Amino acid sequence: MPNGTGLHGSCTSTSWYSNSATQGVIIIPQPNSSTIFYVFTVDCAENLGAKGMNYSVVDLTQNNGFGDVTLKNQFLFAPTTEGMAVTMNCAGDSVWVVGHEYGTNAFYAYLITENGLNTMPIISNVGQIYNLFGQMKFSPDGKRLAYQGYIYNFNNGLITNPLFINFDGYGLSFSPNSRKLYYSISGFFIGQYDITLNNASEIINSFQPIYQGISNDGIHGLQIGIDEKIYVSNQDTTKISSIDFPNNSGIAAGFNLFSVDLNGKKCQYTLPSFIESYFNESYDTDCAQPDSMISAVIPNVFSPNDDGINDLFSLQLTGYKSIDWTIYNRWGMAVCNGKADTDSSTAANIPLWDGRTVAGIKATQGAYYYIIHLTKKGGVNETKKGFLHIFY
Repeated sequence: MPNGTGLHGSCTSTSWYSNSATQGVIIIPQPNSSTIFYVFTVDCAENLGAKGMNYSVVDLTQNNGFGDVTLKNQFLFAPTTEGMAVTMNCAGDSVWVVGHEYGTNAFYAYLITENGLNTMPIISNVGQIYNLFGQMKFSPDGKRLAYQGYIYNFNNGLITNPLFINFDGYGLSFSPNSRKLYYSISGFFIGQYDITLNNASEIINSFQPIYQGISNDGIHGLQIGIDEKIYVSNQDTTKISSIDFPNNSGIAAGFNLFSVDLNGKKCQYTLPSFIESYFNESYDTDCAQPDSMISAVIPNVFSPNDDGINDLFSLQLTGYKSIDWTIYNRWGMAVCNGKADTDSSTAANIPLWDGRTVAGIKATQGAYYYIIHLTKKGGVNETKKGFLHIFY
């Protein structure tokens, strides 16, 4: 891609661990755009975070549809730690990007809307002065942020209420239902906390070990997948591990060592970072007030095998003015999108997807993720999101 080389987020070291920033890059689509993407980068520990957090912009309408980097390495702040986390706001129509300044206790939160990036951050001085390493993670519901031994509340860019849990780990992930927090100690250990409890002491006492290796299994980064499993990087191996039922407590979470074969390719410290709210289980946002005269019934399974039974993914809506939707596959690629007017006071059945991709190809069996934006008659927006399964 033109201008696509030399983006920050990597180190100049020639050692085997070069390019080793824990969360060196996250790619974020601009809300309500399928062609504009922001590439956020943070520098690595080998440089003491000196290059800081930067962003570049990719426009897929340029270069005859092949895309171009139209803005490159735009500086935001420095120095940075290696952690970076992203979540949608409660309405699902904008995105928060959070990084941390190295040598201070300052979190920087940046907002991306359909109009672009606001480069003026909200700065929260809270918690402690962190070291350079380790993952930073939002809970899928966007209400909590975890980083280097602390859990925080997050609300509209502000980071507050630090709870010191004292987990000493490199990898972090919340469960899909946002009720559990997992952490990994590099090499051999994974633990779990119940973060629904009332205070730091109770959360600490809820600790349960999930996996204790007898040797160095290379365990490092953690990342939720679209199938609601948490995947575990095993450094310098050709397999990765998984936590198969992460909403469950203790050993019922189902740690599975070396469960995924990478077909000869080697994993290193971490797995790709995503907007964590992509993995949220279906919920109604806190931005809209309840209204007993409206309703949305959303199924989570359909079988588009053309037998005339449950062939379509459809919604039953009452009292909404309009709807638009996007459905993603496990790799985060949009396979279906659309919009419709639904101005009706009575129940209406709205078909969203027939199981074929935008290219007209029948989608494979498995898990998909939907984001649905609904507009009430009064103009209030509401977002619903969750997992959808295709079975043949």
